[in-house]
Amino acid sequence: LVLALLIIGSSSIVVTNENEYSLIRQFGKVDHVVSSAGVTFKIPFVQSVDKLPKEILLYDLSSSDVITSDKKTMICDILWQINDPLKFAQTLNSSISNAESRLDTIVYNSTKNIISSTTQNDVISGRDGELAAAIMKNIGNTTEQYGIELLSFETKQLDLPSDNKAAVYERMISERENISATYTA
Repeated sequence: LVLALLIIGSSSIVVTNENEYSLIRQFGKVDHVVSSAGVTFKIPFVQSVDKLPKEILLYDLSSSDVITSDKKTMICDILWQINDPLKFAQTLNSSISNAESRLDTIVYNSTKNIISSTTQNDVISGRDGELAAAIMKNIGNTTEQYGIELLSFETKQLDLPSDNKAAVYERMISERENISATYTA
């Protein structure tokens, strides 16, 4: 009897840490969200608990290329956070990977729209915040429908497309050989 009471008692306690949300589900539907740290209770065997991170999350966008108007590629990363766990659970099924997939699409499209009309020099000079501000403005409040807040956008790498690198290097070598031939003559 004591053992049964311990099992029932321990399965009814929900501990929520500072850096997480606890979603209390009853028969699969979110009954309520616990966002403050502490101990709460749930109905054992009827309610279940899902945990979502409350902290700021880093997501490296996939290495798909965003080509500038002068044919350079750019790889980016973003910082994001769950700001409405109920909406997040309803729209993305409480899945971080689903959220990252949606963010990937939203940020990639916005970045593609902004970067495709920009030269590499403008992108480099815009790294002090102008480029990120333009991309964030283009995204707008699109992520609110998923319970997500996009906090920051950063350019990680600016490079030539991998299929063009060999041709560019060959052209550079050819130009250097022409210059050296001029000096030799």
